[in-house]
Amino acid sequence: MTLNDPDYVSDGAPRSESANNEIEKSLIHVGDVHRYEFSVMLKDWETSSSKAGDIIFQGKHAGGNKPSFYLMAQRNAIAFRSPLLDLQAPVVEDFRPHIDRWMRFRIDVRWAESRTGYYKVSVQLPGETDFTLKKTYTDLNTFHPENPTAFGYIKWGLYRPASSTEAGDPATRVVRHDNVRVIDLG
Repeated sequence: MTLNDPDYVSDGAPRSESANNEIEKSLIHVGDVHRYEFSVMLKDWETSSSKAGDIIFQGKHAGGNKPSFYLMAQRNAIAFRSPLLDLQAPVVEDFRPHIDRWMRFRIDVRWAESRTGYYKVSVQLPGETDFTLKKTYTDLNTFHPENPTAFGYIKWGLYRPASSTEAGDPATRVVRHDNVRVIDLG
């Protein structure tokens, strides 16, 4: 994905993403408990001192709503963020030793309109034999669309809403995804 290239602009922002909003069994509904597992490779990734974060995976509500959560590469870390709940924490403190290598992520979510939901974020870095729980948030309203909607979905790829070459962000970034899975834990 390359900044300032109109072929990578959709909805007014630079992105190259896939989504599961056409696969009924994997959609997000209130009351669902889902596990999202996926592998990510930051291919030839140049680090940046910019504050902008490049979003690589998100749980999104339909109808133009803000995401419930996302993972983003920011500076030298990968952080979990829930923007409407004002939550953010690094889950990979320094990804630089893992550039061009596969990292695995697991996010468990209880989708709730009351304070009964949760996020549990786990990571398996290259050379590790299993996932390590990195961050847990509990007692949350995780299904919180600003506009009425009945469902949500996941998106993966690269979304760079705040990045710009003027701010010193690398023009081109490549991220690869593999083994994207939605598992019903309910």
